[in-house]
Amino acid sequence: MNQIPDNYIDHPDAATRVPITVLIVEDEPMTRNMLSWMLSKQGYNTLTAEDGAQALAISRARKSDSFDVLITDLTLPGMSGIELAAELRGDRPRLKTLFVSGYSKEKFAALGADMSRAAFIAKPFNARQIDAELRALMER
Repeated sequence: MNQIPDNYIDHPDAATRVPITVLIVEDEPMTRNMLSWMLSKQGYNTLTAEDGAQALAISRARKSDSFDVLITDLTLPGMSGIELAAELRGDRPRLKTLFVSGYSKEKFAALGADMSRAAFIAKPFNARQIDAELRALMER
């Protein structure tokens, strides 16, 4: 029996399910490439950006439904991951965000990010942890 994986969502314009598309924003090339590779191996579609400005350009150049989840580092050149998520939610109010950082969960909580459609995972992490966080986030 063909069962559709959990990392697929209902496509709004069709009676089909499509892989979740993740926009990864990370200024460290090795981490960005590793995240993209891990998620691709797990069946996610990925887009990548090295900073907030590049992420905003990708968002503006694509349809509003071109990605489902934002994974962003907290500390980026030019703007923080929190600022980026807030900016992207202006056009995509239902956008879900997974913040990643070397910060502890307590230090992150003290920053006061809007967590209504977000989650946090501390570095270092592995493929299973990222997948589990994304699945939990998508279920909310």
